[in-house]
Amino acid sequence: MRAMRMATLALVAALAAVMLMASAALAQQDGAEQAPAEVSEERGPEANLPYLFAAYSVTWVGFFAYLYYVSQKQQSLRLEVETLREALEEQERRARERGPG
Repeated sequence: MRAMRMATLALVAALAAVMLMASAALAQQDGAEQAPAEVSEERGPEANLPYLFAAYSVTWVGFFAYLYYVSQKQQSLRLEVETLREALEEQERRARERGPG
């Protein structure tokens, strides 16, 4: 359980870091857009790199969030299967104790 909390904390920290980097890149891009059109045309495709970075960041954040969701579901299902297995073993034990009949 402690390892899960640590993994959750690490995931939240990573998401926060990515969001901060993406917002800084977008803020830098917003400052560049205030320049005259001639200057931004000279920069060419490199002017869109902050948007590309933001798109990749959002994609990776989404991927890791999905990965976390799937791992939580898997753990929940594993626990449920174990509970059902124990209940089935208990039911079978009771049936043997009663004997045939």
